[in-house]
Amino acid sequence: MVNTRIPAWLAVAMLLPSIGLFGACAAKQPHELSPPSEPVKVSAAMSETTSSSLPAAGGQTLTSQEAGQRLLKLIDSLKKPADFSLDRFKAVMRLPEPSADAGEREPGYEGFSEAIAGGDWSQTIAYSDDASAADAKKIEYRLDYDGAQADQDQLDLGPVCAMDYAAYRRALLDMGFEEGPATPSKIEYATRGTLAQVFRRGGVNVDIVTQRESSASEAKRAHACVRSIEVRLNAYDAVKEEG
Repeated sequence: MVNTRIPAWLAVAMLLPSIGLFGACAAKQPHELSPPSEPVKVSAAMSETTSSSLPAAGGQTLTSQEAGQRLLKLIDSLKKPADFSLDRFKAVMRLPEPSADAGEREPGYEGFSEAIAGGDWSQTIAYSDDASAADAKKIEYRLDYDGAQADQDQLDLGPVCAMDYAAYRRALLDMGFEEGPATPSKIEYATRGTLAQVFRRGGVNVDIVTQRESSASEAKRAHACVRSIEVRLNAYDAVKEEG
């Protein structure tokens, strides 16, 4: 069942880097940790047919891969500050409409959350526009683990890693985003392989938090999956770009 209420942020989301963090960093980038994979062109990473029908009632309405493909299309369409809007978010993401009993939503907010079929994971996609915040407009995507495994460092992200970090990175670079340094968590990097990565293009910042696929093997420890993505409008750069 679609749930429009957003669960509490993962602790890992606190690792997101500050706006405009660019410079030297001794930590390895997530793509350096990952073994080379079959090259994926941005067109392939972002391609999606619109003819596919939604699953039957009770089934999953949006896979993590479909969500990632739509999110990349949305990010690429943000060419100027005026593009960063709720209408565009709804048009590109094409999220299911909330049920009638979902309750009243906050103005400027659109959210969608559901369980991912075949596992203990759920995904959340949201747009918010908080006039009281410095970075008022924000698009968020995250994966939450809802199972009984309390040990975060023992999680297996394989079921939600169809669109891995390497695919997002290649797509963003092909869109013209500049890549900033990776920021490791001093506490959690050794056990979970968690990194935060920032990309910037004009007045748009994309912050990605990654985590290793699992601890089962060296290859999986080196394979970076995505736990959360935050897209923000950098007001200062946006004003310069418009001027």
